[in-house]
Amino acid sequence: MWAIPVLIIAGFAIGYFTKIPFDLIGSKYLALCFIALLDSISYGLTRDLSGQKKNNPPIIIRLVLGLALGGFIIYFGEKSGIDLYLVALLPLTVGFALNMYKFLPK
Repeated sequence: MWAIPVLIIAGFAIGYFTKIPFDLIGSKYLALCFIALLDSISYGLTRDLSGQKKNNPPIIIRLVLGLALGGFIIYFGEKSGIDLYLVALLPLTVGFALNMYKFLPK
């Protein structure tokens, strides 16, 4: 569970100390990154609270696959002229919602 906060802090540090032009990155891709991070963090929290240890590899794999598949869907949609942006965000958003559902009192 420690890998994601370390990577987030490293990302903020890199973004703060370097001049990365975020305005050149499309807002659709930034939204994809944000939703994928929320999904991975909530997934890691549910695994940690359920007592499953050594949970860093599944979380990182879920994050990387979500970003790769979502990015491919958005890119393919832009190149083909079809707006597939919401289709790319739907699985990550549903995964985040299901992870948050596990926190509800039963």
